[in-house]
Amino acid sequence: MSADSYAKELKSSNRESKVVGEIIGMTLSCTSAVLGWLVVFGGAAAIPLSGGTSAAVTYLGTSAALASSAQCGIGLARVGTEIYAPEKLDEFDSNEWYQTTSKALDYISLAGVGAAGSTTIKALSNLKKTSGKSTMDALKTLNRQERARLTKEISRQNIPNLSSKAYKKLIKSGQAKRRYSPTEINHAIRIQLKDAIGATLSFTGSAISGNVRSIAIGIYEEMQFE
Repeated sequence: MSADSYAKELKSSNRESKVVGEIIGMTLSCTSAVLGWLVVFGGAAAIPLSGGTSAAVTYLGTSAALASSAQCGIGLARVGTEIYAPEKLDEFDSNEWYQTTSKALDYISLAGVGAAGSTTIKALSNLKKTSGKSTMDALKTLNRQERARLTKEISRQNIPNLSSKAYKKLIKSGQAKRRYSPTEINHAIRIQLKDAIGATLSFTGSAISGNVRSIAIGIYEEMQFE
């Protein structure tokens, strides 16, 4: 094989690898976007397994879903350009404004990752604390006593220093539930799992792009463990 032939084959191989990479990135972004919107809309009607969510975390979730949607659209365009006009994609990647925009979208997505991680940890902690069961076991069934304990724990986290007497008054007045139904708990767990999976996909996509190595994110929430 001549040097020219080898160079052409190497270039072709690199382009094929880049196409595969672009398809993987697009798939991660689009899947994350779909899960993100399912969580945003489905979570509005779900019980707060994490004991309530701050406005900042809610906004981060919506912003992350928007960022993933933008990344999905960009990913679709990149795949098509890489296949039909790879030189134009190389030129596009060299533009500073595009690099800045791409990093900004990654930063927003990763902020959503941090928020999802925070709420997931709190939700799992509440499930474990009140039932002693794993997430998969909780999906199968929680008995009446376990559901009552979980409901009370969520109310206590939403209302700091809530006494048992005050909690009973809230139940009698209809301002609080005695226990959530199995359907409500099952729906909330599934929403939380979708959020965690979407966050994992976003993190993986950012790791592939290399931006995750240059980011340090702190999600600050008041967490009380009693």
